[in-house]
Amino acid sequence: MIGVATLGVAGVGVAVDFTFPGRWYALALYGAAAVLAALWAGISRRALIAWSRQRSTRMGAHSALLITVVAVVLVLLNILAFRHDARLDLSQTGAFTLAPQSVKILESLEDEVKVTAFVQKGGESEIKFRDLLGTYRHYSSKISGEPIDPDARPAAAKQYGITQYDTIVVESGGQEARIRSVSEQELTNALIRVRKKDKKRIAVLDGHGEPSLTDTDANGFSQAKDALERQGYEVTSLLLAQTGTVDPGTTAVIVADPQRPLLSQETSALKTYLSGGGRLLLLLGPGQHTGMEELAVQQLGVTFRGDTVIDADPFSRLAGGDYTRPIVRTYGDHEIVRDLRLATAFPLAQSLAFQTSKAADIEYRALALTTQDSWGETQIVGGKARFDAGQDTQGPLDLAAVLTPKAPPTERGDDAGTKPAAWRAVVVGNARFATNGFFNMLGNGDLLTASINWLAEDEDLIAIRPKEASSSPLILTAGQQRIVFWMPVVLVPGVIAAYGLGMWRRRRRL
Repeated sequence: MIGVATLGVAGVGVAVDFTFPGRWYALALYGAAAVLAALWAGISRRALIAWSRQRSTRMGAHSALLITVVAVVLVLLNILAFRHDARLDLSQTGAFTLAPQSVKILESLEDEVKVTAFVQKGGESEIKFRDLLGTYRHYSSKISGEPIDPDARPAAAKQYGITQYDTIVVESGGQEARIRSVSEQELTNALIRVRKKDKKRIAVLDGHGEPSLTDTDANGFSQAKDALERQGYEVTSLLLAQTGTVDPGTTAVIVADPQRPLLSQETSALKTYLSGGGRLLLLLGPGQHTGMEELAVQQLGVTFRGDTVIDADPFSRLAGGDYTRPIVRTYGDHEIVRDLRLATAFPLAQSLAFQTSKAADIEYRALALTTQDSWGETQIVGGKARFDAGQDTQGPLDLAAVLTPKAPPTERGDDAGTKPAAWRAVVVGNARFATNGFFNMLGNGDLLTASINWLAEDEDLIAIRPKEASSSPLILTAGQQRIVFWMPVVLVPGVIAAYGLGMWRRRRRL
């Protein structure tokens, strides 16, 4: 009875201690249980001595001691493993080892970084993301993140404006960067972008009827502005008629479909900016003469044909387009569109042509091309379009292109001593694809942001050689396969069972 009372009082003490931690009556109950235990031990002293001298008691105590020691060792090993994380990459290509550049970035992180990967659950991208995130977390506890399946959690996908799988959003300190593939280079570059305190400035020409950055209607540019700001850029309006020049601190200038011609002073300012190594995104649809056409021909060697691209490709109809809204599925070989897996739509676009006379100085690379069923219509009569040989241009047609100088002047020796003109330009025969009404259609928004990334040289902040996965198949002979089967399945378990049986029989004889 005393033993039962001891257990009861001790149990009540534990319950009280958990319910009201730190109260004196819990300690009083523990004290009462200790007194009862001592009283029970005193009354049962002889029985306890006799019980302790039994052989079964000694064997049980020995076993209990061994189990306790093993449990303590396992607990200590787990505590050491938890507090002192260690990794050993045994892969042949070092697939789970980060480049020194990435390690340096991670070790210098000061703010918390959240990485959210919108990937298909159970897919290859999710597996790669979990492995890569675990490796990054090994070097910095500031990194946290999770994979999200957009189909399983559509609210989260809508919150971030996700339109396709394999979009990774990196957030830190109010900055945000997005990448399109799960790779060390992409993720480390995104970390560099979000930790930057000084933002790169993107200036959008204003004052000629261009789409407004604050206009949230279908013809506005507010969604493009928001997307660029989420990537860490500062997006401002540029009133060249007032400033007269482009601020030297401007990373890139966007000229998007002016509805009135630019003043000669404005085009001269843009020429000066571009000649000094500026970056220009020129978006011009058909139907307007802005003065930028001459700049494009003289400095970039690009002609805006002034036609209207008609595409009779049946896929465009399936994708919801019409004949004047070509759907582009063919892209050139360039980093801007290398990871673009969606088609893009260009409503009311004109085609581009490169002046071959500029080929010695300027490299022209087409970004987006229409199908062979398209043509550049120069005369639409009564709302109807028809291809006229000798007058219209047969597809495929270039709708977007990038241009860079082939060699800086100093390298050619004709302008030694001056700063190399490392300008960059992206030209598109359409601006409506980037307005609010079409920005989230297919891959339009991705094309615009990737173009700005390239112009701002944010696409290759670091270059890390991809780690190629190597395949080393294990080929066994028939004899080796039998050994692999018999050893773990029969031999080892049989030896252990025989040893246990022998020990059991030996103890039975004692």
